[in-house]
Amino acid sequence: MHIQKDIPFRLDEITPAWLTRALRESGILKDAEVTDLTKRIIGEETGFLGQVVILKPIYSEKEANAPESMVLKIPTPLKNRKMGQSIGVYEKEIRFYRDLKPKLWVRTPAHYYSALNAYDDPDVVIERLKSLNRLAMPLIAILAIVVTWFIGLFPRRYVLLIEDVSHFRMGDQLNGCSETDVRGVLDAMAMLHAQFWDSEELANMSWVAPVELTSKLIHLTYLQAVEKYKRASKDQLSENQLALINWLKGNGISLTEVQGACSRTLLHGDFRLDNLCFDDTTGEVLVLDWQTMTTGSAGIDLAYFLSAALPLETTEESINEMIEHYRQALIQRGVDVSNQRIRWQYDIGMLSMLHRIAPILFQEQLELGTDRGPELMQGWIDKTFKKLEGVDFEHILDQMPV
Repeated sequence: MHIQKDIPFRLDEITPAWLTRALRESGILKDAEVTDLTKRIIGEETGFLGQVVILKPIYSEKEANAPESMVLKIPTPLKNRKMGQSIGVYEKEIRFYRDLKPKLWVRTPAHYYSALNAYDDPDVVIERLKSLNRLAMPLIAILAIVVTWFIGLFPRRYVLLIEDVSHFRMGDQLNGCSETDVRGVLDAMAMLHAQFWDSEELANMSWVAPVELTSKLIHLTYLQAVEKYKRASKDQLSENQLALINWLKGNGISLTEVQGACSRTLLHGDFRLDNLCFDDTTGEVLVLDWQTMTTGSAGIDLAYFLSAALPLETTEESINEMIEHYRQALIQRGVDVSNQRIRWQYDIGMLSMLHRIAPILFQEQLELGTDRGPELMQGWIDKTFKKLEGVDFEHILDQMPV
């Protein structure tokens, strides 16, 4: 991967001169220069790991390929940046736009420019994750502190310029969406999953780590915050919900590992309404924010989306209809999978969602802001608990359909 040294670290370092150089390097500009630009931050308390900014440049002359506006993505200046760099999200999204987007079936924003000032060999990263996953949890906790401290001393620089899609109808996780939109998103999800379902191409994407290699890291985050969550929520948790929270303490690692033992596909990893927009002219769904890709069970993305998109009062019958719609979309694209297997993967995925988000308000590694972020997370937790009513979590790990 090509390394650049002249990369902005903060938003105020995005200047007309820098943008001119970037757009010329990518071949978008030939003779024109950016003489001025405006910046508008969007998605505050939505993009937890990075700043998302709409740039509107003024050019010295007209050129056919010069965009009227574009989206800039740079790491957040908050401590979330340390977390983002430690798990490789910024590098992963740059690799996605450079290497994977051109052959993807699902629609995503156009790529204008990207750069980073350092990167890790993907094969080395995978070996590190394998070694880390063999360690005891206390050692992993100590290493996590050391790595975070080291990253704070030597933060890397990343920048990404992509198509501005803000003129489309943007998804909003707090406000939800219609059933028609849900079905459209499930079609787009099935398109992504079908393209890579048990595909040999996944073996060539060494920069996308399998989900099971993060099992202990995910569980460590859960363990560090779950007791605080239980104390703060003791008056709101039902007996069954408390039992589920305690079950996750003992089974969180196995829960993640089993999702790597299913049919494997490419996963978006953050498939929620805030990362989607709708082109109502073509009926297409655009999928944004590719920082948290992984590979594993399709139920992860399916539960991730439905856990937040469907209202709290959604009936089990409606949920089953949505899952079947997704399954039929897979079948139409050549993936023959049974209803029992998809339903099991969905239930496992929903348990995994609770494992990831239940204690998130009490984690020290991630700042959610003071307004929309906490409200979004609490609503998400409530919806996830509701969708897990009736799931036999104590026996589900032994019930994988053949």
